[in-house]
Amino acid sequence: MFGPVRSYVMGPAPVLARLIDELKWVEIIDEFVPRPDSKLSVGLRTKALLVNIGTNREALYRVEEFYAQRDVEVLLGSGVSADDLHDDALARALDALYDAGLEALYARIALHTLRRLRVLSDSNELIPIHADTTSLSMTGEYLDQTAFRIDRGFSKDHRPDLKQIVFGLCTVHGLGLCANVNPGNLDDHTWNFENIQQLLSQLDEETRKRSVYVADAALVTKDNLELLAEEDFHFISRLPGTYKLSEDLKRAAWEKENSWKEVGRLAEAEDSAHYRIQAFRRTLYGRTYRFVVVRSSSLDTRKERKLKEVLKREKAALEKAAKAMSQNVYSCEQDAQMAMQTFMHEHRATLHPISARICAEQVQAKRARRGRPRKDDPPPPVHTQYRVEVAILPPSEERVQQWREKEATFVLITDIRDDQRVSDEQILRLYKEQHEVEARFRYLKSPYHVGPIYLHKPTRVKAFGFVMLLSLLLYSVLEYLIREKMKRETEPLMLPGNRKSFRPTGLAILEMLDGVTTVHMQVGDTWQRVPATPHNPQIMRVLKLLNMDLSIYTEAQKTA
Repeated sequence: MFGPVRSYVMGPAPVLARLIDELKWVEIIDEFVPRPDSKLSVGLRTKALLVNIGTNREALYRVEEFYAQRDVEVLLGSGVSADDLHDDALARALDALYDAGLEALYARIALHTLRRLRVLSDSNELIPIHADTTSLSMTGEYLDQTAFRIDRGFSKDHRPDLKQIVFGLCTVHGLGLCANVNPGNLDDHTWNFENIQQLLSQLDEETRKRSVYVADAALVTKDNLELLAEEDFHFISRLPGTYKLSEDLKRAAWEKENSWKEVGRLAEAEDSAHYRIQAFRRTLYGRTYRFVVVRSSSLDTRKERKLKEVLKREKAALEKAAKAMSQNVYSCEQDAQMAMQTFMHEHRATLHPISARICAEQVQAKRARRGRPRKDDPPPPVHTQYRVEVAILPPSEERVQQWREKEATFVLITDIRDDQRVSDEQILRLYKEQHEVEARFRYLKSPYHVGPIYLHKPTRVKAFGFVMLLSLLLYSVLEYLIREKMKRETEPLMLPGNRKSFRPTGLAILEMLDGVTTVHMQVGDTWQRVPATPHNPQIMRVLKLLNMDLSIYTEAQKTA
């Protein structure tokens, strides 16, 4: 006889829980951070946080309340209840993570994960490690900041009024390899110096030899370049525009118009930029590097705004100069011709084309004597004078495009001098893949509302920052697995909004799974779990791509 029925909206939580299990993260954490004095291990409590963060992507609700609305045993194991995940239990887990050493723990988990996914293969190919930082604004008062400081600094959130922390991240194919949570006043130049040392301490010799560190212009300082040279660690970066060498290299490239090498588009979109490159060898801080000058056909929004201002100012200046020129009078056509040529030469490089012509005017001379002329006085002679008329034409599209390309020209620097091993084009491609780490920061920027009860200590803020970085790694693994499997598929996935894709984002996959529900039915004295058949057949396809099925929504996990 059937009794009451309960339903639970599980969403993507079981998928995330099974991924954590398959990657052995709980076991790694518990080996690194043993805490036998608690009912739930630190690894299991960390797993609870990760599932919570990945399921509720708009806000981090109180974890205990989150699990009270879900089938906890399916997610965390038999005998585990929401009551076990109160604030104090989670706070003590964060303290244990902090005491154990956050950077080393993340490195152990990340390296294990990348090796399991065979991202760090044994081939001779380069391993591009993309490095960058972002800031996360914080509110509230943090009194004891002896161990870790939450400070004001350069805000990438554009909130200089708030204190912040700084996330540092290195990725390989979008998967985190090295990460850190830093005080809010840490600048990117110093971060790169410290991050390189941390990264090198975590890599084995074989991986290190095949790696290339890719970072933005903040990497290029004398100290950082010396560190990279001493460690014999390859890098690719962007030479800051503030360096005189940058302008010298751009000028040298533009003077050799026929030496540009066509690269074409690096992205599939039809409106993506075209690239052309030239390579040079130059010395910086006493060492010789390879420089690749890159000419792009596209500008970012800031440069387009600059173009509008340039055109506006140029037109106003030309109108003023043209008016002054038109007021000059020349007694002979040759003088007018020379003045016109001089004017045209001075303004030959303007974005507005100009045209000019010489106008002859018949002017009657003034009488020699004052007063009324006598009847028999002959009229004053008539002579010819000349003026230059200037016309300002609409901006030349050819010149505007050339201006765009010059403004969009930038210089890359690398210590990889063997262009047979790594071509100039590959240097550009590796640098442009920097977007893979930048895109990951959008996940960290989600507006998590962290509960003040168990995060009032700065050390717990730092520990929770690492939990967020682990959540990002989990998200990246999900996306990576789906995309790798989709490479062998012939039909695209149908995503929410009737979008088709062979390269879906992790967010699209999580959104697809949001509505998955399970039902608990009482049969006699026992409760039985029954998965509700998803209305969207694409959900079953996603589970199959992940080597999972609906049983992950109904089978309680065994706890260690």
